[in-house]
Amino acid sequence: MTATGTPTPTDTLTPAAATALFDRWTALWNGDFTDPERFLAPGFRIRFGNDPERGAETDAVAGPQGIVDLVAAFRDANPGLRFTVDGTPLADPGPGRTACAWYVTFPDGTQKSGIDLLEVVAGRIATVWSVTGARRFAD
Repeated sequence: MTATGTPTPTDTLTPAAATALFDRWTALWNGDFTDPERFLAPGFRIRFGNDPERGAETDAVAGPQGIVDLVAAFRDANPGLRFTVDGTPLADPGPGRTACAWYVTFPDGTQKSGIDLLEVVAGRIATVWSVTGARRFAD
């Protein structure tokens, strides 16, 4: 990484690395809180595209433990959710970003979709921008 924050060639994000990070990110949302420091950067941040009333609550999430605590509380309040990657993540090695659609299935069978954009620095997720829709994307 250069002093300006520009990824160096050693930070190149491959399609395989993007897929592995999304698999691990999805496992976290499915309740696997094992070793978050291995795939989340120390200064990890998440930016949800949610309504302003909830924004302050989620905008303060920082670091691997911060997202683990948020996801654990979310899962406790919404037991039985199952998150799934929808398609193959797209990797942009230049800026070290990867994006993928996903969906969540609720215990009653209803589903919602979303899209996450991950910024990857030194092989770990540094920032996530996440938007959730009100329904599953139409086929």
